[in-house]
Amino acid sequence: MIPRTAQRTALALGSLWLLGTLGAVTVGLLLPLAAFLHAPWLALPVPLVSIGVVYLVGFAAPEAFPAVAKPWPRLAWAFATGIAGVFGAIFVMEVAEAFDPWFAVPFLGLPVLLVAGLFAYDLRIRAVAGILLVALIAGGIAVPAALPEDTATRRLAVTGVPRDRTLAADLGPRRLPTKTTEDSGALIVEYAPQLWISPVWTFATDAVDSCETSAKTGWRLSNATCAQVGDGEFLRRNADRIEFIQRRGALSVHVAGNHNWKPEELRDLAAKTHPLTDAEIIAAVPRSPHGNRKDVVAGFATFVRAIFVAGRSGP
Repeated sequence: MIPRTAQRTALALGSLWLLGTLGAVTVGLLLPLAAFLHAPWLALPVPLVSIGVVYLVGFAAPEAFPAVAKPWPRLAWAFATGIAGVFGAIFVMEVAEAFDPWFAVPFLGLPVLLVAGLFAYDLRIRAVAGILLVALIAGGIAVPAALPEDTATRRLAVTGVPRDRTLAADLGPRRLPTKTTEDSGALIVEYAPQLWISPVWTFATDAVDSCETSAKTGWRLSNATCAQVGDGEFLRRNADRIEFIQRRGALSVHVAGNHNWKPEELRDLAAKTHPLTDAEIIAAVPRSPHGNRKDVVAGFATFVRAIFVAGRSGP
């Protein structure tokens, strides 16, 4: 027969794990938003909810945590445990970035459980919680650091497309590509619609000499008309999209968009296309399955700094 206190402790710790996980995937979403906007006030509900949840669990099961059974010690414990749970969830997310963000979900509530477990009634529970907490931190730092480094070269190598056949449109430093698709030796780089900017696709193929030349890629404009508009330049269009093609030696540059783009605008973009930079490859090309190294401590510090250091306007 399991003692009642042990049952209540297991239930309390399980509740902290479950509520910590649910809180991380709901109100916890304010943290990345606060980091993105450099708005600390947006993050304020997260620790408040975390502290409140811990306090209520401790209030409902005082025998599980006898050292903090009284109101003021319980409030101090809830504050320390709740704050540790928030920072622990951030740490778990940073660790998961080296693998897959979804990997983090079952572990988001683990930090608050382990920190609370340090105050449990049974010495064995406290010892296990302490050992697991140290292992979580040490392993979370060491394992991602031991993985192969995630580099632009590794990501591009997975596609099998040579660097000189990767083309990015020059839409400004804040307009990185959002998606790439490897298609028959071409890397089709897509810029998704954003505010007033319409979608853009860029890629390079073997030279297109005429409207009859068939590019070796599955990217097609069905029912399109084609016209030569310059030396080695062609314009294809259908009811939905417009594609400008410009020959450059043994290759041709393709820049396409919807009909918000004018032919001369696509020609200007084609003139300013460049091989994907490392930053553009990291932004758009899926991660190499064998290139995942991440400095968890640096990522954690950067994320926390972004939340709690308000952005400044002006130079």
